[in-house]
Amino acid sequence: MSNAQENLIEFIDVQKSYDGSNLVIKNLNLSIRRGEFLTLLGASGSGKTTTLTMLAGFESPTRGEIRMNGKHIESVPAHKRGIGMVFQNYALFPHMSVAQNLAYPLKMRGIGGVALEDKVKRAIDMVQLHGMEQRRPSELSGGQQQRVALARSMVFEPELILMDEPLGALDKNLREHMQYEIKQLHRQLGVTVVYVTHDQSEALTMSDRVAVFERGEIVQIASPDMLYEHPGTAYVATFIGENNALYGRLQAVHGETCTVVLDGGRHITAPASGLQGMAPERVKVMVRPEKIQLGAVANGTTDFTGQIADLVYLGDHVRVHVRYDGKDSVILKVADMKLAKQIVIGESISFGWDPRDCHVYPESTISR
Repeated sequence: MSNAQENLIEFIDVQKSYDGSNLVIKNLNLSIRRGEFLTLLGASGSGKTTTLTMLAGFESPTRGEIRMNGKHIESVPAHKRGIGMVFQNYALFPHMSVAQNLAYPLKMRGIGGVALEDKVKRAIDMVQLHGMEQRRPSELSGGQQQRVALARSMVFEPELILMDEPLGALDKNLREHMQYEIKQLHRQLGVTVVYVTHDQSEALTMSDRVAVFERGEIVQIASPDMLYEHPGTAYVATFIGENNALYGRLQAVHGETCTVVLDGGRHITAPASGLQGMAPERVKVMVRPEKIQLGAVANGTTDFTGQIADLVYLGDHVRVHVRYDGKDSVILKVADMKLAKQIVIGESISFGWDPRDCHVYPESTISR
């Protein structure tokens, strides 16, 4: 299959400005594969929702092209793009029953009679709302309303479904359950989904790929495991999951590894990905809490000695705060409860990590 056939949506050099001078989207180039679940992830104001609204047809690009199935869609009105939408506030018609809400997009497309009834029934079956066909939205729970919104976005069998923070109004347990249901529906139907969220755990849980936005640009797009294990920038490393930051100066690059002199004077070895040819300069070394080992560490690991400053019990693990070199500190996650019970605040302890588990970023490239 060629790239043109494989990609359902293409953004080509897209820019968006609301005031004619400040760009909220900067030269966006993005290909969305047919049948994938792509999440647009970023903080408030990063450009993810603007990207979605341009794709939906609610906003027009200031410059550039958006294509669907290889055809320009900027001139196609939103209601004629054949795209399903799910919003955080559900956007259900309060005066209509569940069945009437589901029938509405079908009627707008000229579908009626037996065909309409069959499609409504199939949609209700998909989201397991049997027996609630005649209820109005006010008679449903938040989770049930969200299921109706999902069913309505799928009832006319679109090629593409856009979801804008659809689970933001739900409590934690229901939100996690709905994440599972949405992912199962995606696998069942094979439809392309573009999902917007600021919740990094939601993005990691549900997506085939995640596009991380920062200040109107995609700074990295990759599978969830690649984003987490190999963040391309310090921003991604910080935004996806949790990281400890150690500051120092790049001393030398030796092929695939480098030597960093930390501010306390300690020399450590780290991967040199993206650092080849770089002159010595200030850098930020990042290592995730779960990658740090307590106690005696294996040969080849980075070996530190510190003092236990605090312990926080969180059920499935204990967060351990370790102070070292007088003032600096790192956070570790200890899942072994037998080991955790042996840790005492104030005691000295050794800790370290495999050099392959940390990442080094030039301080000059870090957003402030």
